[in-house]
Amino acid sequence: MKLKFQILNVSKLTVKNMSISSLIIKKIIPLVVKLLGAKKGTWKAEKYKTAILSIIMIPLKRLKGVRRTPKSVENQYDQISGLYIQDNYYSPKMRYSVVDGEVKNISSIDNMKAIRMEMRDVLSEYEFANILEVGVGELTTLEDVYQSFGPKIDCYGIDLSLNRIKHGLEEYKKRHSEQPVVAKANALELPFPDNSFDLVITRHTLEQMPKIYKKALDEIFRVSKKHVILFEPSFEMGSFAQKLKMLNTDYVRGIPTYLKNKSNLKIDPAYLMNNSANPLNHTACYKATISDNNIPEANNTKVHFVCPQTKTLLENRGTYYYSQNAECAYPIIEDIPVLDAEYSLILSESDDGDQ
Repeated sequence: MKLKFQILNVSKLTVKNMSISSLIIKKIIPLVVKLLGAKKGTWKAEKYKTAILSIIMIPLKRLKGVRRTPKSVENQYDQISGLYIQDNYYSPKMRYSVVDGEVKNISSIDNMKAIRMEMRDVLSEYEFANILEVGVGELTTLEDVYQSFGPKIDCYGIDLSLNRIKHGLEEYKKRHSEQPVVAKANALELPFPDNSFDLVITRHTLEQMPKIYKKALDEIFRVSKKHVILFEPSFEMGSFAQKLKMLNTDYVRGIPTYLKNKSNLKIDPAYLMNNSANPLNHTACYKATISDNNIPEANNTKVHFVCPQTKTLLENRGTYYYSQNAECAYPIIEDIPVLDAEYSLILSESDDGDQ
């Protein structure tokens, strides 16, 4: 926040040129938390700080019209690419997390191992020859899926952030010779044909889409021919503090209601996972099976890219994919197709008579 001011003689200190947000976070909130009896460094103090900050910031953000957008999410994750791999594999950070149903202070590496193990247990309930992860990020989830269920399954993934995919592929190649099929793409326009995948999953992807998650879900169900599993934070099942945090961060709300209103789905009861990275962004598991899809079993599980705009097959021309129907080209950068309409280039071909 750019507005700055001076407050004199606050707790016998002179505060010069301190921004409003800095004053709130560094001075006021810790004082209130202390008055509430929470000891510094405890989970209770962390929870109180988050709740109080959210109560203050929610109305301010609403007044300013601050909302989460795909472009802001893309920019944010492009900037922090690689950090998730470090937290998962190499540089543990102590943090409060949900561990076997309880809040504990644990290293990020140990916490993520437990999360991946629990997700494996969920996926093992299903038979699938191919899988798509929407919001693949740095491929840490997809890598574990391949490690646990491969090598006979075909793995696919898309993400808004080209940079995260790049970092993820570099790490993936250290662990496996077989590579997944990935693309930079928007969840609102998935570059795959209808009924392509036995299983489609997300992990904290829809959370970033408070206004557009319904359209993303429609796309997810379009490309799935059997099952969809969503590992997403639950506003509805979350604690009061989690509800406040999700309102402040503008995370998704309403997934259960939207799933319930889809007529062609068999929905299992949703539940909170026993392991989650953030107790105030507690992951829930939503399981859906398409109930009226009489799709014949395919002998070939390979899936070809289609134009995200027209859903017609793309032609691979080496350095780019071409859509004749849309008359546009989609570049390939670092061997990663950029199948995002926002980044496509108009490329019409000359008629034979003009040559």
